[in-house]
Amino acid sequence: MRRVLMQWLVEHGVNPWIVPNYWFMLCLSLILGSLLTIRLWRKQGGEIQTATDLLFWGIPALLVGAKLLYVAQFGLSSWRGWSESGFSLYGGLLGVLAAWGLIYLMRPYPVRRFLDSATPSLALGLFLTRIGCFLAGCNGGAVTDLPWGARFPPGTSVHSLQVTAGLLPAESARSMPVHPTQLYESFFGLLCFGLLYPLLKHRQFEGQVFFTGMLWYSAYRFMTEFIRADNGGLRPFGIFSFAQLVSLLIFGAALWFILRRSRNRTSIRGGTPEMPRG
Repeated sequence: MRRVLMQWLVEHGVNPWIVPNYWFMLCLSLILGSLLTIRLWRKQGGEIQTATDLLFWGIPALLVGAKLLYVAQFGLSSWRGWSESGFSLYGGLLGVLAAWGLIYLMRPYPVRRFLDSATPSLALGLFLTRIGCFLAGCNGGAVTDLPWGARFPPGTSVHSLQVTAGLLPAESARSMPVHPTQLYESFFGLLCFGLLYPLLKHRQFEGQVFFTGMLWYSAYRFMTEFIRADNGGLRPFGIFSFAQLVSLLIFGAALWFILRRSRNRTSIRGGTPEMPRG
């Protein structure tokens, strides 16, 4: 899709290099997300050194986890190197949480408070990186006859998947129109950012922003997998995609945490004494 936009700009006398690629959007999301996380963390009373240390180790862990889980899901044949697309969002989430968990074991910090501070940045990153996915022509949707269906050129995963499935000849200049699921998810990320950012200020307990974000995204991802064309790969139980199974686990864990903390707050307000800890 990026090449199509660049060609259109050339035809209209505009410099085509203004169209960003996937890696530009990913780097932009990491930079803006890091700056926003540090700002929100400081507003929560956190030390800036803690945030910079967590981001310094968390960002590489995010990239490694995203690549490794993608390869685990789709097999070694899906490896295209670090410079190509082929990353798992849930793998990135697992990687960064694992890194932050290890840091907590070595040097404890208010982990739920930091996760709350980072969650709006994760939503902003989803908004930006899914635009990059759209420009790269990956993570596309199923064929559709809706008027906003997007057609992708050869060399993109959307076009390649349709050729492999026998839906169109390899020499076709464009794919069949598909759901622009990348843009659906990008707009969803922007909506989450707009809702989670003010929630941080009005949260009722630490961890509420993070687990609310996980609850929303896991529900969204479970549903959108039904109209994604790249939802193959590992299917442990043969019914749902791998991402749908992970979504169910995350949804259940997030819902359990939110309900548990809400019940605790209700008991305290109702006069039930809180048992001393430690």
